[in-house]
Amino acid sequence: PAQTDHVILNPNPAGLLQQLQEALQKHHRVTVATGRIADEKGKLRGLPPDLVARIAALPEMDAVIVEGDGARGRSLKAPAPHEPVVPSATTLLVPLAACDALGQPLSQETAHRLERVAALTKLAPGDVITPQVVAAVLAHPQGGRKNAPPGARVVPLLNKVEGKDGLAGAREVARLLLGTPAIERVLLAAVAMDDPVQEVWGRVAAVVLAAGASQRFGQPKQLLPWGGKTMVEHVVDVLLASPVDEVIVVLGCQAEAVGAALGERPVRTVVNDGWDRGLSSSVRAGLGAVSPHAMAALFVLADQPGLTPDLVGRLIERHRRTLGPIVAPFYKSRRGNPVLFDRALFPELAALEGDVGGRVLIEEHPQWVERVEVETEAVLLDVDTPEEYARGRMQEVGGSERRPHETEQSSKLRGSGDLPLG
Repeated sequence: PAQTDHVILNPNPAGLLQQLQEALQKHHRVTVATGRIADEKGKLRGLPPDLVARIAALPEMDAVIVEGDGARGRSLKAPAPHEPVVPSATTLLVPLAACDALGQPLSQETAHRLERVAALTKLAPGDVITPQVVAAVLAHPQGGRKNAPPGARVVPLLNKVEGKDGLAGAREVARLLLGTPAIERVLLAAVAMDDPVQEVWGRVAAVVLAAGASQRFGQPKQLLPWGGKTMVEHVVDVLLASPVDEVIVVLGCQAEAVGAALGERPVRTVVNDGWDRGLSSSVRAGLGAVSPHAMAALFVLADQPGLTPDLVGRLIERHRRTLGPIVAPFYKSRRGNPVLFDRALFPELAALEGDVGGRVLIEEHPQWVERVEVETEAVLLDVDTPEEYARGRMQEVGGSERRPHETEQSSKLRGSGDLPLG
């Protein structure tokens, strides 16, 4: 009760609703309960679930937070048969676990309802609690997802994420949890802090733009040899080795040949029949194929040979930590590719027309851009002419680092100012 602006205790639903509406005229946060629980150190007795829906429907209400059950201070819990009490009006279910349980033995000190946790995870008391164990409890239909109403979003929160080791363990739990389709996102947090959420993990799609005719080059750049593969194979393989959750390749000109080059790789292809109407048509085609569960999309050029898994990972990590609408790499103050866009911008990307891409949004809203500073100019490079391709191949064979006698002009390919997305 001491953690809120105002407390209302009333066992009568009609009286409680009237008191609540009056209190909301004066207080930003109000806690409501039917009374106090005897011998429970000031804890409050909750409401009938149907009353929660009536409260949520009040015009003054922005959000209703319900505590469905408790863990008695333990880091891990599996619910008893009568738990949790989840109102049918629930739109967001947040299962909780604390990461300080990782590496500890399963015991009464680390887990509430120990026997339930053991049953869900097949562990015995004394066994070590691993990221797999925490993820299994939170994702289980009889664990963290128990009683989730149909259509409710499920977003687990991992608490007590502290220090480098704690963050590493929490990240592994988050990665495992996202393997469950019913889980939308995962929050890494330390709720005792003023700014509690450290990272938001969600699924990220990579959209490879490979529909163009390469008119300036004179032949499809996607099929040029690079590193013993075609250019599009090289880019796709880098993405498959990166922390993206799906890879979508947008085909257009010579779609059959480019698609055949990808072989049996686990990617989704979409054909943009209107590829000759400009880049925006490929952006729309790619967005249309992105999973509805993805929180962001990374747009990748099919002719960016300097792409690396590390770069992709750094862009995704910055988005997890900031939820920036746009995340882009920068080399010596010059913006490069690929560029990540949050789902909030998908409608604006889909509304683009003509031979333009995400660069329009970047230029119109520079304040939306989260910068990732990189140490290599590879983010600025693509291949637009045979001469540039030949220089790039020489650089590939001779090593990616510029030799001392090479000039800036002779070693670079094409700068970000000319890239479709950059």
